[in-house]
Amino acid sequence: MKTLILFSSRYGATEKCAKLIMKELRNNAEVINLKNGERKDIDNYDVILIGGGVYAGKLQSEITKFIEANEGCLRNKKVGVFLCCKESEKTAEYAKANLPDWLVNELFLLENTGYEINFERMNFFEKFLLKALFKVKESFSELNYDSIRKIAGKINGLEGQNV
Repeated sequence: MKTLILFSSRYGATEKCAKLIMKELRNNAEVINLKNGERKDIDNYDVILIGGGVYAGKLQSEITKFIEANEGCLRNKKVGVFLCCKESEKTAEYAKANLPDWLVNELFLLENTGYEINFERMNFFEKFLLKALFKVKESFSELNYDSIRKIAGKINGLEGQNV
């Protein structure tokens, strides 16, 4: 069984989660950053895992464009989604607001993997907003490692099944 983990990451948290998930997988897996313009023929994969960060309620455009461009193939795959965002209780709401209904209804997993604030990857204005409005003083990580292990466990559990 082959797994492809596709992601787009603005500040690095989603990329970190994608790589952590890949390390936990027992099967043949690859990680692709859609933001860098990397592309793969997804026909060769059994499981497609899509990850993105939510900013002001929106998922990165690279994710939505990829899904639109590959709808036919994705409809015939096991597809899971992980989102990086602060409000874990809104994960399903964000998925429904940003992803097509056909995909949301067919997902075999939807998880929130937490979030990070990484000042080193932000511009001056972004840093200013976080410091002024949200009183954030320094970079920090609130990644959800239990969710990362849960995602890998679900994918590993598919081995031997007719995916």
